[in-house]
Amino acid sequence: MDHDSIAKIEQSLNNFSYFTLEKNQGKGFATRYGVQQVEAQSYIYTDIDFPYKNEDFVAVYHAVSVGNDLVIAKRSEQYYKQISKSRTWISQRFKTIVKLLIKIPTTDTQAGLKGLSPKGKTILLQTKVNRYLFDLELVKLSVKENLKISEVSVHLKENIALSEVSYKILLTEFINLLKILFS
Repeated sequence: MDHDSIAKIEQSLNNFSYFTLEKNQGKGFATRYGVQQVEAQSYIYTDIDFPYKNEDFVAVYHAVSVGNDLVIAKRSEQYYKQISKSRTWISQRFKTIVKLLIKIPTTDTQAGLKGLSPKGKTILLQTKVNRYLFDLELVKLSVKENLKISEVSVHLKENIALSEVSYKILLTEFINLLKILFS
């Protein structure tokens, strides 16, 4: 994210914090780092490209503010119409694997937008996966700890272009999936 964009966000939000890490250690690592730096009644994290509509962020915030500990973005059908066939295929297969192998109340753990209460923050900080599947680990641990979990349907912004998922990332995440399954 460029300096001008950060400055614009800082000017429009009272409680905005932006941190940089010298080395890319993955989304899970970065999210834990950022959340650990602040104390709040609610936490929201998303992907660097802010792919979802503004009202989706508001809905996630509202769901946390009414007492949910973990709010999970659930991708709408519209989402799948806006992305490539290969990303859709990967996403749908992953959701099937989660449904078959892990007993959690959702299969859409990887939408890239979550909201947390302070209890949710505590669970997030217990996750170990540094890459993308930390979200799945977060949901699994939250279920185990009986946190109050809800879902919010989200929609991609118009003209958003999501990158393709590389085989290297898929291999890394497959290994992370095995770690989560057997932890």
